Amino acid sequence: MANQLLIWHLLVSHNLRFTLPIWRVLYDSIPTPDTKSILVLELRNETKVEWCAVNTAICQVLWQHTFSETDWWTSLIGFYAGKILLHAYAGKEQPAPKELLAIDMLSGKISWSLQGCKFEQTDGITLQTTRMHPEHPLIWERWSLSDGQTTTSPLLPIIQESTLWKLPAIHQETSPYYSVIRQFIQKTTNKTPQKAINYGEIAGHILFFQYLYPANAITLSRSILVVNSTKAVLMNETIDSDIDSTAFGDCFYSEHQIIYLKKLDELVVLKLPRP
Repeated sequence: MANQLLIWHLLVSHNLRFTLPIWRVLYDSIPTPDTKSILVLELRNETKVEWCAVNTAICQVLWQHTFSETDWWTSLIGFYAGKILLHAYAGKEQPAPKELLAIDMLSGKISWSLQGCKFEQTDGITLQTTRMHPEHPLIWERWSLSDGQTTTSPLLPIIQESTLWKLPAIHQETSPYYSVIRQFIQKTTNKTPQKAINYGEIAGHILFFQYLYPANAITLSRSILVVNSTKAVLMNETIDSDIDSTAFGDCFYSEHQIIYLKKLDELVVLKLPRP
């Protein structure tokens, strides 16, 4: 028991609560030294939307606000090389974006906007967009990601994609590994996983996200289980389910951190002990 308590004390959990539900969570897909530990969140309810940046290295919200140039129909679509990209829509009857906006992650301010443009891809330097025109074929254009100015520079193969953050593998019930993972969770927790199981390996630790029936419950709840290389349980916690969010259920992890949503308005940064 003493050893088990010692293991649990080695875990450091930081819970970040927000004033709006968390709708989407992204990391920088082409990170710079300043953005490799940054997550960008879209926060929204039925009437309001905001965006914020979280530094997971120090577990701190760097900024959180909305912009006068945006409205509720504006949505987070990407995070590349320090630029946060948003699509602005005219409304639910207009599925094509009317504007592309870029936010500078460091300052939390809008860097530039492009009217009538839809984001297609970027290599971290050049941005490619398309533009619809009723009398012409689809128009392809290229812009500088840093300042939104037109450019003739070609798109290059991405040199550095994010290797800090990883997503767990999803094992459906038809997976050949499902029964083995399920048996391990049953033996470790005395509970039987339901539906798909998310599995990740983290520098000597193993992470499981699964659905379980808590004691005396008739509805499923999500659960997170973390064990170390000796199969000692570092964490075994039931967390909320039945949450309406595109971000809920997502989990990022690095060598020494696990990021997940505990509640609709609560992000957890779990720091793991060194193996």
